Amino acid sequence: MQAHAVKVAVVGAGITGLAAGYEAAQAGAEVVVYEATKRAGGRLLTTELAGQPVDEGADSFLARVPWATKLCQDLGLEAEIVTPAQQTAFVYSRGALRALPQPNVLGVPLDFDALAVSGIISSNGVHRACQEPDLAGSPLIGDESIGKLIRKRLGDELADQLVDPLIGGINASSIDHLSIWAAAPQLAEAASRGHSLVRELRRLAASSTTNPAQPVFFSLRNGLGRLTDELANRLGDRLHLLSPVIKLNDLDADRVILALPSDTTSTLVTTVSTTAADLLRRIDYASVALVSLAFDASKVNHPMAGSGYLVPATEGLTITACSWASSKWSHIGSANTVVMRVSTGRYTDDRAMLMDDDDLLAAIQADLATTMGLDVKPHTVRFSRWKRSLPQYRPGHLELIADIEQTLARDVPWLQVTGGWARGLGVATCIHQGQQAARASMSQNKLAR
Repeated sequence: MQAHAVKVAVVGAGITGLAAGYEAAQAGAEVVVYEATKRAGGRLLTTELAGQPVDEGADSFLARVPWATKLCQDLGLEAEIVTPAQQTAFVYSRGALRALPQPNVLGVPLDFDALAVSGIISSNGVHRACQEPDLAGSPLIGDESIGKLIRKRLGDELADQLVDPLIGGINASSIDHLSIWAAAPQLAEAASRGHSLVRELRRLAASSTTNPAQPVFFSLRNGLGRLTDELANRLGDRLHLLSPVIKLNDLDADRVILALPSDTTSTLVTTVSTTAADLLRRIDYASVALVSLAFDASKVNHPMAGSGYLVPATEGLTITACSWASSKWSHIGSANTVVMRVSTGRYTDDRAMLMDDDDLLAAIQADLATTMGLDVKPHTVRFSRWKRSLPQYRPGHLELIADIEQTLARDVPWLQVTGGWARGLGVATCIHQGQQAARASMSQNKLAR
């Protein structure tokens, strides 16, 4: 007799769940992907703004890891991959937009002369940072916050004006609360090799085989929603929308993959492992609002030669970043239209989320006037509010994830849990995590329910 195909249920149709479902289907499983809402894709969403396809969430994926690029190739989307038209990024610091010093690794400068020329931090701040290679210390052992390491090695000013806007901005958090191993593994690896962070980063850069001229990010010509739409199309009737899962026992499957936020995962897991459920509840989230704006190009008098800029929390403004989307991506905007995407919100800073649309727009316009001297009104505005969307990786986060995985392997061997809350936020990492969950579910040594 021929063995029946393994039945795999995937709960959640964000990019992680879609990648998991597609991977399991390609491996020959009988797959059903359940999504509670009316569309697949989660926080990858592309909609029209002033006639242009503009992403409402993430707008790119890492080019220097293979997972997203390979998936696009497998789906026949390789010809649609685009690279940024502009690479230069700025920081609003000391009353002006100033280019990030190059080279740097997650905001840590490798050239102190370039740091001084940038003007991002004061001469005293530069002097403090220059002491780092000769500063006494010891290699990183274990986990700690990014802020603790950077402040100790390079000083508060560089931490606040350079590293926090970049890493804190990505995570909608503060580097003083973020795990270095979970949120900045490049820095953690360097810090664990020797006492000088800058010297070790320079050594790693010198030994890297990556071509520095290659792009860091890719996107798709019609937005990243194109990727999730194609995955949904490939899954076809195996994707069940408007199909919330209330109990794991309701699923007709041999293996189950939960690709949901950690709090929703915790609720479902409670009936099969109270220990894992309790661990999952330890992960907190930040809420953010991304506001897309379209302007008459003739009225925008600020130079747009760059990808955009970051705003340090120390500035006290509402916005955390502004992407010059129509300069960054050649497929957005036109000769007549300038498109910007403005980010707001950080962990424990819910000012933007508490404002109504009119008040939030007014606050953003005031900040654009402060940072760019832009005092014209947009002709089109779109608000994208993402409540509890960015998981917070506290020191010890990876140990927490290992505890969750080990507990479930013991209590519920037919269950995999994954998502951006686990081992990385980026689109490519979420794809990889979904694919890994599918492979683990399909492995020979996994028990059926």
